[in-house]
Amino acid sequence: MSAEDDLQIRNLVARYADAVCRRDPDQWISTWSPDCRWELGGGRVTEGREATLELWTNAIANYPWVAQLVQSGMVEVDGDSATGSWYILELNHLADGSGVLHCGNYEDTYVRTAEGWQFASRRFHLLYKGAMDPGKVVPVTPRSS
Repeated sequence: MSAEDDLQIRNLVARYADAVCRRDPDQWISTWSPDCRWELGGGRVTEGREATLELWTNAIANYPWVAQLVQSGMVEVDGDSATGSWYILELNHLADGSGVLHCGNYEDTYVRTAEGWQFASRRFHLLYKGAMDPGKVVPVTPRSS
């Protein structure tokens, strides 16, 4: 495995989490390959970008504010495909002002495409879900061009 491939896949995971935090559907879906598969848990499984983006849009609509934090991960590259495993901490605020904490693990497969490394599949395993003191939310200001 080259250090460059490892870094590119780690950056892919970081771009995904950044898109979640900024609620950026274009950036988020650009991390997925056209024939992707997403298993979010609870029987929610998608095939292809269109269905995957629809599920994400519906899921994130439940949370006026989300912070997805990548905790640690491992990557193994084999030519133009790779696998990885990442631990995720997600802080979520609900419309009623309450907070929910999710801790989980993503099992990934990646594929090298003309656009670079993309997710071929992600399978989420929820390890912990519980109430969170909502604290004070200070939204991220958009980046200037």
